[in-house]
Amino acid sequence: MNDGWHAFLLKAPDYTGRILGVILILGVGWMAVRLLVGPLRRLLERGRIDATIASFLANSLRTALVVVILVAVLQQLGVETTSILALLGAVGLAIALSLQGSLANFAAGLILVAFRMVRVGDIIELGDVRGQVKELLPFHVVLITPDNQRITLPNTLLTTSAVRNHSALPIHRAQWTLSLKAGDDLAAIKEIIVAQLGADRRILSDPPPELYLKEWSDDKRVLLVSAWTHTADYQAVQESLLERLAMSVEQMRRSAATSS
Repeated sequence: MNDGWHAFLLKAPDYTGRILGVILILGVGWMAVRLLVGPLRRLLERGRIDATIASFLANSLRTALVVVILVAVLQQLGVETTSILALLGAVGLAIALSLQGSLANFAAGLILVAFRMVRVGDIIELGDVRGQVKELLPFHVVLITPDNQRITLPNTLLTTSAVRNHSALPIHRAQWTLSLKAGDDLAAIKEIIVAQLGADRRILSDPPPELYLKEWSDDKRVLLVSAWTHTADYQAVQESLLERLAMSVEQMRRSAATSS
């Protein structure tokens, strides 16, 4: 009993030092988690990064810090950490190999966010898919199509393919094709169309509208009309003005027929 107590007293300073070291490591680690994770999350949110990505990155940092703290605590207590680190490395390698596609999508998601290639609310087109970006997630992008379908695209598809972004620029060109009869007064039709476009506040005067013949044959003419509008108004302008322009041409024809 005396020998055991004597041995304990001899090793007590060493035990005390190790315990104090553990307490110090835990304290510093706790402060690091508090001072790094929270500010990182707020910085990402202020940088207009999607909340899901911000949360994922912040939680990943917290997990990494906790692992480092636990390894440091074990080492301070005298536990051999070399085998533990080797095991963690092997597990990490196995996970990385099994999740190559997911990791590639995650990296692509970071590229999308860092370079602002697409944003929530943008209307994009990729191949035969077109829709509005509703969510930017760590591994995929969620689109809502005009007919209210939800489409999920992997992030790598947006970084390795040509993506048409209809919302990236402030103005957009709308175009309409009008079929005219061979006997129509082309100059009068152009004049009335220009007047119709000028009366619509959504149509920009700079750049000005353009009208030119796309096709000329003995029995018909094809007139191409283009005008610029703000991107937010593009869809409504594109869909509503064709009927108005066509009706103006028809009214002109009826007026010409009546006067003749």
